[in-house]
Amino acid sequence: MEQNGELLPEANGKSVGLQGFADVGVKIPIFNRNQGNVTTARADVERAKREVERVKLVLRERAASIVQNYTFSQTAVDRYKNQMIPRAQKAYEMYAKKYQEMTAAYPQVLIAQRTLIQLEVSYITALETFATSSVSLQSYLLTDGLEAPSQPGGIDQPVREVNIPFQMGTSPQEK
Repeated sequence: MEQNGELLPEANGKSVGLQGFADVGVKIPIFNRNQGNVTTARADVERAKREVERVKLVLRERAASIVQNYTFSQTAVDRYKNQMIPRAQKAYEMYAKKYQEMTAAYPQVLIAQRTLIQLEVSYITALETFATSSVSLQSYLLTDGLEAPSQPGGIDQPVREVNIPFQMGTSPQEK
């Protein structure tokens, strides 16, 4: 609204008075081709691609340590089974026989028996490590099925480290 003081010639010198104006406009997106949303979508696609690469690298790193544990424990199991335990068994039997013949002292028999038992315990530990690594590799590192799943849409959340079984003598803080 505005006051118009212009004199009207046909109204005998009276002014126009109050006037009102109204504007109506419509925005037509001729040149705006939704560029902001297109750029956002492209950024989301690129972020998703980088997330896939990151997860691949994390899984490769996890698999490397599991494969290393697997090969080491396989070698240890073979060595215990084929070399060390048979030799310790033979030594124990020899000392036990010599003790029966009264040519060896009983502490030597006990030492040989203790060595045999320690080797058997180490063999069982190596078998456990071998089996754990084997199962983890066979299941493509998918372990710890009782863990709660992550929230949907957590694309930027880091992959959890707790679903890898830890070997004897290691802890999550050491990694």
